[in-house]
Amino acid sequence: MDGNMEIMDQVKLMRAVIGRKVMEIDDYEAKAAETTGDESEKCLNMIDFLTNDIAGYKTIVEDLKDGSNDMTGNLYDIASLPSELAQLYMDFYLPSLPEADREEEDMAMELKAKYAVDLARSYVMHVGRMALVDPKILDMIMANEELIVKIGNEILDCPEIVNALNAQQ
Repeated sequence: MDGNMEIMDQVKLMRAVIGRKVMEIDDYEAKAAETTGDESEKCLNMIDFLTNDIAGYKTIVEDLKDGSNDMTGNLYDIASLPSELAQLYMDFYLPSLPEADREEEDMAMELKAKYAVDLARSYVMHVGRMALVDPKILDMIMANEELIVKIGNEILDCPEIVNALNAQQ
């Protein structure tokens, strides 16, 4: 995932962030009970955001905690931030964090985003490899002209594959 930070350091960071966010949920629950209207709604929305965010971090921790980085996480859990909460996160949550927590949050969010990209790529590669070794799926691919054109275009961008194909003729 990130060559600059060891996997176990990533797990420790994410667990620290999870712990902090659990305590923040408690704080937002208390604030929501004490306030009304817009302020109470912001607090309830932050609780939803933090709950989703924690689920994403837990998914990553489960994948990384044994040090294998096996990319078996659930992308939905990791990318589960509802779009309507993104602005609340940027305008309300982040400015409320103390500087040390903000730095930790930035590092954790960066790792989470990188992990999500790596996980999506890993999944696509897995599907592609499965398709290339299954004769029934290969037949389906061969019957789909648009897919064959896409594959052909990608192959044309790989000179070593083009050279290997030309050598066969």
